[in-house]
Amino acid sequence: MSGRQGVGSIFRLRRPNWRGAGPLGPLLGSPAAFILLVVALVAGTANYLGGEADRAATAQANATIAGVERLLSEVKDLETGERGFVLVGSEDYLAPYTQALGKIETELSALGSTAQEPVRAGAPSLAGLVAQKRDFATRVVAARRDKGFDAATDLVRTGEGKRVMDAIRLEAASRQAITAQHLADLQTRERWRGLVLFLLSGAAALGAIVLLARLALVRRQESLRMSRLLDGVLANAPVGLGFLDRDLKIRHMNRALATMSERGFGADLGAPIWAMLPTLREELAPKLAAALEEGLVSPNVPVAVPTPSAPGGVRQFSMSFYPLRGDGTGGDSGQDVEGVGLVVVDDTIRHLAEMRTRRSEERFRSLIEASAAIVWTANPEGSLHRRQTAWSRFTGQDEATYSGLGFLDVIHPDDRAHTQADWTRAVTTLQPYATEHRIRARSGAYRHMSVRAVPILEADGTLREWVGTHTDITERKEAEAAIEAARAAAEAANEAKSQFLANMSHELRTPLSAVIGYSEMVQEELEDLGEADLIADMKKIESNARHLLGLINDVLDISKIEADRVEIYAEDFDVAEVVRDVAATVEGLIAKKGNTLALDLAEDVGTAHTDVTKLRQCLINLLSNAAKFTENGRITLGVSRTVEALRFTVTDTGIGMSAEQVGRLFERFTQADASTTRRFGGTGLGLSITRAFSEMLGGAIAVDSREGEGTTFTLTLPVQFEGPEAEHAGVAGESPGDRRTILVVDDDAATRDLLARFLEREGFSVAVAEDGRRGLELARTLRPRAVLLDVTMPQMDGWAVLRALRADPEIGATPIVMVTVLDEQNLAFSLGATDYLQKPIDWGSLRHVIDRFRPVAAEGPILVVEDEADARAHVCAYLGREGFPVVAAENGVRALETLEAERPCLVLLDLMMPEMDGFGFLRALRARPEWLDIPVVVLTAKDITAEDRRRLAGQADRVLAKGTTGLSELARELRALMPGHAEAE
Repeated sequence: MSGRQGVGSIFRLRRPNWRGAGPLGPLLGSPAAFILLVVALVAGTANYLGGEADRAATAQANATIAGVERLLSEVKDLETGERGFVLVGSEDYLAPYTQALGKIETELSALGSTAQEPVRAGAPSLAGLVAQKRDFATRVVAARRDKGFDAATDLVRTGEGKRVMDAIRLEAASRQAITAQHLADLQTRERWRGLVLFLLSGAAALGAIVLLARLALVRRQESLRMSRLLDGVLANAPVGLGFLDRDLKIRHMNRALATMSERGFGADLGAPIWAMLPTLREELAPKLAAALEEGLVSPNVPVAVPTPSAPGGVRQFSMSFYPLRGDGTGGDSGQDVEGVGLVVVDDTIRHLAEMRTRRSEERFRSLIEASAAIVWTANPEGSLHRRQTAWSRFTGQDEATYSGLGFLDVIHPDDRAHTQADWTRAVTTLQPYATEHRIRARSGAYRHMSVRAVPILEADGTLREWVGTHTDITERKEAEAAIEAARAAAEAANEAKSQFLANMSHELRTPLSAVIGYSEMVQEELEDLGEADLIADMKKIESNARHLLGLINDVLDISKIEADRVEIYAEDFDVAEVVRDVAATVEGLIAKKGNTLALDLAEDVGTAHTDVTKLRQCLINLLSNAAKFTENGRITLGVSRTVEALRFTVTDTGIGMSAEQVGRLFERFTQADASTTRRFGGTGLGLSITRAFSEMLGGAIAVDSREGEGTTFTLTLPVQFEGPEAEHAGVAGESPGDRRTILVVDDDAATRDLLARFLEREGFSVAVAEDGRRGLELARTLRPRAVLLDVTMPQMDGWAVLRALRADPEIGATPIVMVTVLDEQNLAFSLGATDYLQKPIDWGSLRHVIDRFRPVAAEGPILVVEDEADARAHVCAYLGREGFPVVAAENGVRALETLEAERPCLVLLDLMMPEMDGFGFLRALRARPEWLDIPVVVLTAKDITAEDRRRLAGQADRVLAKGTTGLSELARELRALMPGHAEAE
């Protein structure tokens, strides 16, 4: 069936649709015609009313003219009667005179205001002139009657009557002329007005007729156009539209219905809809009969038509039938029904989509049922929907139990509060919900769950529902707990290892310190005895002991590196000065094999900020390595600088290495090969430690070597170390200054004055500085007993001053007490502060602190607290030889007992001891007010950590390391703290 056959016009079934006539409709439509009709009516009415008014005015004017004429005639009659009576004297001649008087009053009344208003300005009115005439006539008649003819004629001869009569005639003529002119003007205006209003009325009526005719034409055309457009819409509508006549034959089909017919039921124009599929008759006939006979509408009747070309072999249609009435009325009777309207929608695709959706929902439901996770949905208010099968199966809750917030009942009590808070926040903000909690399973056991939920939003942004999952993570949690337990065990093992290393450091270094100390003492005694031959042997003993101590230090260092227990203490230092100091240190070692050391320092190496101790160790290791493998050669230590890095090079003319040996160079406990180890000795740890330290300081080490020619090591470090800072509190000795002087550094004048007065009352000498730079200068010049230091100051703040003081080898051990408004105790102690006071100052606390800085009397012994008997004995012996009175104690408990018996002038304290260690002893010592001012020097083999430094801050005056501090250096340190004893010496 062609498209042309399937398309017909339904215009004859539709009544015209009366609508507006386009853009000119508001101007040229029925409102304009109505306005014109109103204008015509108003013009005609105005013409009629104006004519009536003009006619009344014309009659009035004519009446005025006639009235003036009659008045003038009566005045003449008055004058005639007057003259006759004067001449004859008979009363008979007064009859006209008497009649004229009455009629004059009547005429004046009829003229009204016309007689009262003068025509000329300033002249008497007509009524006034008539009154004068009557008065004159009355006087003439009275004179004739009373005095005779002569008296009357004398009065007449005065001419007064004539003058008045002439004036009356003139006034009457003027009034008549004006009225006549007015009448003429009125007639002219009436003619023009009548003409104009007639033309206006006719034109308006004609325009209204034309507009109404045009409006009818335009609406007719518009109706036809809209009908054509509607035909086009119906013809191209995406749904099938058509109608059947009373014989139920198809009389019209649009394109969509024709296409559906071709694809489905195969009917054609003029044939019944079931012509190709008789099976449709039984299904559709009742619906069509109801529309024809009863005028009923049958909407959305599903019809399935077998079609091989359709998806699934069946095409699904939805048909609607409605009666078509010729008169357009909506009566219920089927008598006026002319046919049946047909609306057909092809629902095949929708049915397929619904079927796929159902299958998808079934698959999703099956997936949820089979999934280990609990999938649930909730309404916008946060309550679970009904029929949460997975939730009920896992928890055992039914719908009534988990409705609302009842699901919280199965959540572990410890997790319930945060779960409710998180869920409420998510529902309020429409943000994804994520949490973890434990829920009680049907068995009663709690399981760890990871919960995730997302809001499902409508197109307009409103919330439709929540979809979420509960995933069982119990096994993961148990694994995490096991991992945490393993980590804790590893940390405990690491802590045990660290403790073991600390103990080993103490146990190994302490006897070696005793060996070194005794060898030094014996050398001095041999010098006194003049036994020069034995001194060389003792020097060998000391040298080998120090070598063994170095090997032990290397092993302990590599152990700390492996345990990640190495701490960095960064400070500012002069690079050239440190390099020269290192060169001086290794000078003897280098000269031992006939080598020479050359320094190649660039002019601009300046200062740097890093761990100077580890840098020194790296350079010493590299120079020692070069000296070991070079004989009668040259070793060069070069230093250069870029903007951000320092470059140290150590070049030798030694044996060099092959590429294979270079590849194993930095391995621990490894040298070039076995023959090298046998020939040159060593542990093979020095270079490994050097590389580890260089990497910790943010740098790197490289090597370039040629076998038989020599080797160059290049150490590159950043100028500014970037990392957690813990400034190394210097352990260099303090040169004795004024032991009673305390330096106050504060930018606030009032605070400086208060502190100075307080300290002076306490018996101290006081020096003050108003800023950090001045304070640093005075500290280097005066070398005070202690420094009270503010933090917030101009030019140079307190932290910078503290770093500079601790980096200065001359005054680095000066006690420094921070006095500031800031709460930064940890930072202060990590930078090396001795104590910390916060403003506003508590004067009792300040007195408690400065009591420790009072000069110590020379009286009293030095108390040596050391658990190792040999170390204790050789220290006591040496100090005795130096002139110090000495008492000893083997641990902290015995030391406290000794303090009770005799007050010492100084305590020399080891840290690692049984029963009570050095830290416990210090706490007990400083807890007694009478012992606050006793100086304490810590001499220990323990590796001092940042935590140890914080614990010692404000408790100990010096911290010295066993093995690296000789007995002579120890004596100098003690004399620096005991000025009274130095003076006695």
